[in-house]
Amino acid sequence: MAVHPFKCKLPDGSVVGSSYDNLSAVMIASSYFAMLQQMSPQTGGVHAVTVYDASDVAIAVIGKEAAPTQTAPADPVPTLASLQPDSSGNWSTEVVLSGSNFLPTSEILANGTPVTTKTYISATELRCVVPASAAGPYQVTVRNGSQTSNALTFTAL
Repeated sequence: MAVHPFKCKLPDGSVVGSSYDNLSAVMIASSYFAMLQQMSPQTGGVHAVTVYDASDVAIAVIGKEAAPTQTAPADPVPTLASLQPDSSGNWSTEVVLSGSNFLPTSEILANGTPVTTKTYISATELRCVVPASAAGPYQVTVRNGSQTSNALTFTAL
């Protein structure tokens, strides 16, 4: 077996190493990782010990790297273009909302209150049934998570 210089980088940034064959370097790192896990169980132990070759290329990771911080993509901002019809005196009227960036999870709001009967048709169309409510104007918006569209007015007659 060929012997090469290897080093193990520890989570605190320190490095231990010498000349070992690949298998010996990984075995030493594994033993060191196990020892560190037992020494710090209250903190969840050490996440990983990495073995590097002479040119600083990682050849083995014992344990697991800390998970990268993931951020969810921002919800798209919905835009309302039209309401058809934009007024009605019939409480069972279906209203078609046209616009953009609608999602299956989009909420339709009337004066800030969610409309419960809604249907997602596409990214440019939602439908809802006008709930029985008092006559007057209602500001209609669409919300995707924390993003809210511009408002259009629906008038209940």
